[in-house]
Amino acid sequence: MQPLLMSHCPYCGWPDDQPAQDLSLHRTAEGAVVWTRCGCGSLQARVLTSGCVRIVTRGRPPA
Repeated sequence: MQPLLMSHCPYCGWPDDQPAQDLSLHRTAEGAVVWTRCGCGSLQARVLTSGCVRIVTRGRPPA
């Protein structure tokens, strides 16, 4: 996975470029969607296209 710009989870401060767990990868015509889990448990959807990684959605950590 290509590095992200320096960003951190808004819930726990975990670095976004070091997901605690990769959950799934789904290939698309433009690249791929990767679902990851942060150190605090929140889910993230990342879009990988042309060497770029973007977090497109982020859920809250479990209660």
